[in-house]
Amino acid sequence: MNVDEKQRLRWEMRDILCDLSPALRASQSAKIRSRLDAWTHWLDAGLACVFSPMATEPDILNPWPHGKKLIFPRVDGECLRLHHVETRTQLQLGAFSLREPVAGLPEMEKKADVILVPALAFDRSGRRLGRGGGYYDRLLGQFEGVRVGVCFEEQILPEVPSESHDVGVHFVITPAGIFPCGAGNTPSDSVG
Repeated sequence: MNVDEKQRLRWEMRDILCDLSPALRASQSAKIRSRLDAWTHWLDAGLACVFSPMATEPDILNPWPHGKKLIFPRVDGECLRLHHVETRTQLQLGAFSLREPVAGLPEMEKKADVILVPALAFDRSGRRLGRGGGYYDRLLGQFEGVRVGVCFEEQILPEVPSESHDVGVHFVITPAGIFPCGAGNTPSDSVG
């Protein structure tokens, strides 16, 4: 797949996500959160890297996760830096109109028990179609921990184009369930 085709797929996925009603996104986000809250890897995670969602992405922060140390990405040039955040008040509008950690919060290492990852699309092999900036590919390439894609059912494709620099996920969670991706992922379990 060439770059133009990948960009066309990005526009197609953006249109699909924009067509989902806010009510549907909210109800599907609640189902994803319910699945996440019952999943062993999440329950056992003391340290979790999460993301502030764009308007068209699943919101797994409602209600705010308790009982975990949460780290959030903050855009710094072409990289994502991770910072420990204790409450919503420690998030402010930042790059791309996303809520990110306020300046001065402690920077964390690029590791956690679980990292929740957004994307425009995923496939069952764990490949992800990002928004084109490479931020998460650069982060995930250095990250230690279980990588979990978070998306709506409409974002699961038969195949996502992949290039050598793309970094996939170990699991994908949707409103319908959690499935392991690809071969040799550790640890492996699914919740249907």
